[in-house]
Amino acid sequence: MRHPPAPAAENKSPDNDGLQVRDLCKAYGRESVLQGVSFSLMPGHILGVCGNNGAGKTTLIHLLASILPPDSGRITLFGIPAGQNRAYRRLIGYVPQVIALSPRLTVRQNLDFWASALGLSGKIRRAAVDEAIQLTHIQDFVNKRVSRCSGGMARRANLAAGLVGSPSLMLLDEPTAGVDEDNREALLHAVRGMKQSGRMVVMVNHYRSEMEAVCDRVVTLRDGRLAEAPNDEIGER
Repeated sequence: MRHPPAPAAENKSPDNDGLQVRDLCKAYGRESVLQGVSFSLMPGHILGVCGNNGAGKTTLIHLLASILPPDSGRITLFGIPAGQNRAYRRLIGYVPQVIALSPRLTVRQNLDFWASALGLSGKIRRAAVDEAIQLTHIQDFVNKRVSRCSGGMARRANLAAGLVGSPSLMLLDEPTAGVDEDNREALLHAVRGMKQSGRMVVMVNHYRSEMEAVCDRVVTLRDGRLAEAPNDEIGER
């Protein structure tokens, strides 16, 4: 896994541990979407975020992915601010709800493309692609064109693309939406594998019962706030 160097002892502080989100606020015009959202996430733990449509789940994911800037508040990953895009983004894998794969290419060719986009080449690129394939258990259809994959297969390949390069934090936006039962279980099994490998995962999903099966904690976004937050930290320091 890719982790930044451990901070020097004199600089050691809670803000250098895992993912730290503090007082995030975001509005679109006069419409406030997120209002003071705060939580922490430690390596090897999964946070599930649920809520109604329009509650701000995808906005939160986009802020964590540094696609959008917050109006106020702070996000750090191992002490690296989200605003420092290159250093921060090297540590995250973002899996959008939309399939981010070329239908004309095979699954493996798509993964090779994303590995190349990360600057990986040669044996390192092949090893990164092979690791993503193994973690998501897509060996049976890795040489199939995406256009010939079922919706569930495409979702699993989409997840594999986010894992290329072994990111420390995975951001999953509705990863099981519209997926049949067999592929849904395969996806959730892969998410459990991320936890076992020490990754942090933030997963947005409509299905609370599904998230409760894999997440260390599930919170609800309501009116721009975390409605269920008895403890703002996931995992031990």
